[in-house]
Amino acid sequence: MQVCEALIGKPEQVARAAGQRGKAAYHWRHANSNRRAGDLPSAWVMRRLLAYSAARQLGLVADHLIWGAPEAEVARILAERQAVAAFSSCRMEAAA
Repeated sequence: MQVCEALIGKPEQVARAAGQRGKAAYHWRHANSNRRAGDLPSAWVMRRLLAYSAARQLGLVADHLIWGAPEAEVARILAERQAVAAFSSCRMEAAA
């Protein structure tokens, strides 16, 4: 869940990306009898999040959903996204 929040956004955004109601993801932060704290509730939710990420090039991959990701990897993905955004912005300004 922490990786999803870092790469997708607030829990409400993560829930909507997974096709759930806005507050659903808050429950995913806490353990229950079927999963540990931070684990996503089902493969269906994971597939929806992966599709959402792929469509928007957010950098979330299946290993992140299963095993998590080190802070350094999340930071690298976020830095790459900023670099791409900056490059795209420069290209648009040059074309204008």
